[in-house]
Amino acid sequence: MKTKSLQCRRLATAVFGLIAMAGSVWLTQAQDLIVNSFDNDQGGTFGLDWDNFRSYASSITFTFDASQDSEGNPNSGSMYVTAQWPTRSDPTWNQNWNDIQFAFYTPPFNPTGYINFDVDVKVDVTNSSPAIDGTSYGAIELIINNPWTTVVGWATLAVTNGWQHISGSFSGLPDENNSEAVIGFISNGGDSLTNTVSYWIDNIVFTAPPTVFTNRPTLSLTKVQSPGLTCIASKPGGTYQRQMVATVNDRYSWNTATATANSTTYSMTVASFPGTNYSGFSAEMFLVPQVGMAATPFDDNIDWDSTNVAALIIGENPDQTASATFQYKTNAPTSWNTALMVQKSCASGPLGKWSLTFQNNTNVTLTAPDRTSTNFTIPSGDTTYFQDPVFVYVGTQPNNNANIGQSGTISSVQVSGPASQISDNFATLNTNIWTLYAADPAGVVITDPDAKFWIGWPLPDTDFTNIFVTDNLTNSVAASQWLVLPPAATGWINVGGNTRLTVIDQSALDAAFGYAPKNLFFELFHP
Repeated sequence: MKTKSLQCRRLATAVFGLIAMAGSVWLTQAQDLIVNSFDNDQGGTFGLDWDNFRSYASSITFTFDASQDSEGNPNSGSMYVTAQWPTRSDPTWNQNWNDIQFAFYTPPFNPTGYINFDVDVKVDVTNSSPAIDGTSYGAIELIINNPWTTVVGWATLAVTNGWQHISGSFSGLPDENNSEAVIGFISNGGDSLTNTVSYWIDNIVFTAPPTVFTNRPTLSLTKVQSPGLTCIASKPGGTYQRQMVATVNDRYSWNTATATANSTTYSMTVASFPGTNYSGFSAEMFLVPQVGMAATPFDDNIDWDSTNVAALIIGENPDQTASATFQYKTNAPTSWNTALMVQKSCASGPLGKWSLTFQNNTNVTLTAPDRTSTNFTIPSGDTTYFQDPVFVYVGTQPNNNANIGQSGTISSVQVSGPASQISDNFATLNTNIWTLYAADPAGVVITDPDAKFWIGWPLPDTDFTNIFVTDNLTNSVAASQWLVLPPAATGWINVGGNTRLTVIDQSALDAAFGYAPKNLFFELFHP
């Protein structure tokens, strides 16, 4: 082995006394695919193949504006899009998902040959009305077509009069040819739009990878907070990705026809959470009856698509307190028309044991980790929708593109009731109890009790093959004096198409060294 240069960096987590090193050479760039940079009016066609406003918006128009260019180029411009959304007085106006989509022609391309789908957007705030919550102009989605593949499912358009750069990763997309770039504007929920919104669009580009992937990825290191079921929002562009496990068996109802349902408790212990900078990230438990369930128990949107669902959703507030929401729906497939919603705050934050206890089917107690609780009742007629068979799902959901890459750890799940019981601390993924239910299965992992560190670095990392480790910096990498921790021993996870993550177990270190090292230095090596 040899390296052209070594770069040594002391990590921010200096409490561990660790140094990370990365071999490197200079980086060169391959050719981007420029879908449209709007240098002129192009006869008013702009390479558009089609547009679709689904009869919800009344119109959409496209014109050229030579006065606006995201890079300030006086010899270029941008496309000016005006969308007429319904006003709140219009009988068609609603807060459901509504979008406007338009497609640009591209020559056949394979997304595996590119890194990102990039576009610049600017809202004409003078001639536009913000969404009903006043904090956005709705959202944007990025899609490639033929076949249809979502790259960014939701990216909020902020209330600003400046250019906003939207980027979605192609990492993990199928190795197949596509032939259109699709941009959509979304009105939904608190981001529902109420009137005219005008947008400038510029520089629709598929960014190419470097021709030589020998850049210098800076290693970052954090200590594993707790063992258990770690659910990482690792799917690129998966705004609402469910990163969960589901029970193999289906006898977990609090209302069972085969046993007296005096008392049933569902508990979930949250051991780690991203923090207050990641608003909207949630840990979740779903109770889903087989009756009215989506096509299979592994539908990607099980709680949305199924007819009857009860859900416990836990999130962290900006002041480091936590809030839990219990809600359920009945007879509401492909929607969340909630029949009942109950909220419970927790002064100590999201970490700890959250429990739902059902007494005699209809009386419910929601208990937070700070041991405070709230009581409520469910109509007896509604509880009949939740008779066995019922599956249990637990895991996390990002709910915001800014949260992609974040994770939460659940250290235990318990179900105690007259039908079936669970008591699992996730030392392993017990396949007699659980099966993976995840938009990206690689992002749902068991962090072992001896897991010590997470090491991460930015992508691309092609040709970097292994993590190397030593406890003595006088050892020479070139002389093969550093020890190898191959991906098979550490598990390399592609997180959101932007970073790589690997976990270092104490047992892997002990096996590599033959003893328990006290000082550790890590390196990502490129020969």
